[in-house]
Amino acid sequence: MNSAMRRCGHRQALAISRVFNTASRRYTTNTPRPTDGQKVRISILDHALTKVNQLGWTPAAIEQAATDLGYSPMALASRDGMPLIDHFMDRALDETCIEADDQLHEFDTPIDRIRFLCRVRLRQTRPYIRRWPEAAALLAQPGNVRVAMGQLSTLVSRMWYLAGDQSTQIDWHAKRSMLAAAYVASELYMCEDTSADFSATWQFLDRRIENMQGIEHTANMAQNFGNQFSRNLFNILASRGYISQ
Repeated sequence: MNSAMRRCGHRQALAISRVFNTASRRYTTNTPRPTDGQKVRISILDHALTKVNQLGWTPAAIEQAATDLGYSPMALASRDGMPLIDHFMDRALDETCIEADDQLHEFDTPIDRIRFLCRVRLRQTRPYIRRWPEAAALLAQPGNVRVAMGQLSTLVSRMWYLAGDQSTQIDWHAKRSMLAAAYVASELYMCEDTSADFSATWQFLDRRIENMQGIEHTANMAQNFGNQFSRNLFNILASRGYISQ
């Protein structure tokens, strides 16, 4: 099976598994097909992503997408842009897994695979990077932190899994906490990066990944993952004026 056919097959399986929100994101041939209503939701949110740079991560982007596709603007009524952000993060993880399936074999060590996976995932955000602080501000709101934590936890767990990690107990939590901190810091750095092709972001990411080299020996650095993430994210966003103290 050639690469294009494999990628197409993966996208179909990923779209179905995402709709039913399987915890492990394992893709099986007997996964139920999405209902018509779920297909409509996916199509509207996919189209809404093309509106983000103009309208932001907002209900307006969703309403405009629904109208463009011939549905009622209230077809996916929402008080904020969280459904669109959540959908994007699902899509971005899907695409990261697809690209990893094609190229991850080229890297010899887990830390090199982690660096590659972080770059792939950051490239998914790049088309929306000037609007991403708005999404980060929404994710940092108390009512949305659970969604943010769920997405980040799924992302870093999937990255370590794809990288071949088989750690258990405290090492498992330490690795995921440190990768989450490195990824979020790099994503926020990217929001303000004006260098050519985001070269400064890749250098920043490389430094964060290098700091993880001795992670097997720093299990005692693991802290409360949720509290640390939400506190640090709030402080970073507040310092840049994206949210008020």
